[in-house]
Amino acid sequence: MATWRQLSSKADYKRAVDRLHILMDTTRSDDAENELTLLSYLVEEYEEYNFPLPDAPAHEVVKLVMEMKGIKPKDLMPILGSKGNVSKILNGVAKIQIENLASLSSLLGIPMEALIPKQSYLKVSHSVEPVPKSAVADSQSKYKKRKK
Repeated sequence: MATWRQLSSKADYKRAVDRLHILMDTTRSDDAENELTLLSYLVEEYEEYNFPLPDAPAHEVVKLVMEMKGIKPKDLMPILGSKGNVSKILNGVAKIQIENLASLSSLLGIPMEALIPKQSYLKVSHSVEPVPKSAVADSQSKYKKRKK
């Protein structure tokens, strides 16, 4: 068994992936199984850092999983309600209700976190209307200092 450490270059990554393929295609001893586990972790860590996947809106995740698993929109109706509501959710017009997350996650076989909107998709309005000058009291002209 080779000695492995954190993957820090493309060459390390390629060597680890090549070794993973070899280990997956052979009958494994305990040492080979341990090496496979370690390499899987190191490769995953390298990929998450160097090739991060962008966050996707929940409706896109649902549509992708449905396509992969052959799930039809009508299959979502017992969870999401009417055909119109399912359509609105799949088109991103309506949001998935919190009470439907667990059931939908279970049906699709994905973690609930994949269905929760990420911060980058939450639209926050920071618009503040300026206060007209007439609404602000001018302390110099309207109020006189008290003499002691």
